Amino acid sequence: MSSPSLRKYADHQHTPRWFTVKNKHHDLLNSALPCIRPWLLAQGSLTQQLRSYADGQFRVLPLHESLQHPNADEIQQLRIKPSQRVWVREVLLYGRDQEPWVHARSVMPLQTLRGSGRRLKLLKNRSLGSVLFERGGVQRVPQYQQRKSRELAKLSEGWTRRTTYVWHHKFLLVQETFLPAFIKALSQ
Repeated sequence: MSSPSLRKYADHQHTPRWFTVKNKHHDLLNSALPCIRPWLLAQGSLTQQLRSYADGQFRVLPLHESLQHPNADEIQQLRIKPSQRVWVREVLLYGRDQEPWVHARSVMPLQTLRGSGRRLKLLKNRSLGSVLFERGGVQRVPQYQQRKSRELAKLSEGWTRRTTYVWHHKFLLVQETFLPAFIKALSQ
């Protein structure tokens, strides 16, 4: 991470108040700008959706990757022990603008990084979604297995969605914050 202006995306460590959204009429969702609502609820690969929206222009800027202790709410979502460390990867996703559109934080238990999951630590400038959604290997956690597979929060950086996925029978958590430059692009 080279620019001081990018540090703000990697420095958010507070625990947001998450809301489970079961339908498009949730009060929190209704308070969002109409242009961002479909993006907060969209299924599938955000990478593919951003690339399509930006007419093929898309890039990933890694901010950092490291072993960390998960936040309390991440422990609950991933069903791991509080003492367990996780691999955390934070990146910025760009479309056709010079400003980032999305700040993404991925949290992966170490068991997720074994076997075929080893490649998740070697992504470099590649998006996590480009691996997760290839050949249909990922699915959202079904509601009957986990009560909160998609959650929303309004952070100071922007509207955020958090999704728990199962990839090759292993859990991982993906948090995506839609930044002001993306809202501006949607509004034009």
